[in-house]
Amino acid sequence: MPMPTTLSSDSRGIILPCPACNSANRIAFNRLGQTGHCGTCKAELPLPALPVTITSEENFTKLIAGSALPVIVDFWASWCGPCKMMAPEFAKAATKAAGRAILAKVNTETLPGISNTQRIQGIPAFILYKEGKESARTTGFQPAERLLVWAGVV
Repeated sequence: MPMPTTLSSDSRGIILPCPACNSANRIAFNRLGQTGHCGTCKAELPLPALPVTITSEENFTKLIAGSALPVIVDFWASWCGPCKMMAPEFAKAATKAAGRAILAKVNTETLPGISNTQRIQGIPAFILYKEGKESARTTGFQPAERLLVWAGVV
């Protein structure tokens, strides 16, 4: 089975596969940053170290409002060249920020409502949310380290 490149979420939390038994485990948004144990095999779960793919407006809203950690959101589209170049850097940033921030991805083509409410005018765009509120935003390609410095995560 190939290694996942992103994590999924639902309206209650991030879905994290157990490294020992591959069972899906939900980490509630308000518990992000805490270590947990697999509900099946009881192995310790790693901190989320992959970008989280946002699949609905409800999941986006609940992640932003409920996350115990700062959230950096990448607004992107599949046709965008700089967005494609940014994807591996965003993944590196997610790994480096594990336990200190959650990195999430919003596809502006499949979720245009979020793009509209967040006033996205160019992509790739990045918004930092802290305690449910926008804290900062920037646009354009960002090497992983620069993105994390901008967000105050490193």
